[in-house]
Amino acid sequence: MSSAVDCKTIDSQESGPAARLAHQLTALLPGVAAVHVRLQDPRTPWPHIRLTATDAWEQHVPISRAKALTLARWIMRTLPEAKWSSARGVTFDLRTAQILGREA
Repeated sequence: MSSAVDCKTIDSQESGPAARLAHQLTALLPGVAAVHVRLQDPRTPWPHIRLTATDAWEQHVPISRAKALTLARWIMRTLPEAKWSSARGVTFDLRTAQILGREA
């Protein structure tokens, strides 16, 4: 059997789920520094998710609706500890893989 020499794997001991997600989102969203996710009406049985992407200068980066919904769901499932019912939402910084706007 041949061994894989040039395989790129993410070591789960060195990086947690947030770091892995940030790495994947950076590849899918070039030029985006942070994404802001919020539920538009968290009290309804079918809340509407909104994702806004910004670059390093905090300028809006356009993303298609389908991609925004998919990525918002990824973020919510990967980071369940965030305060998703907050009216302000949560910002996920792709550079540091940290959640901002989380209430303790």
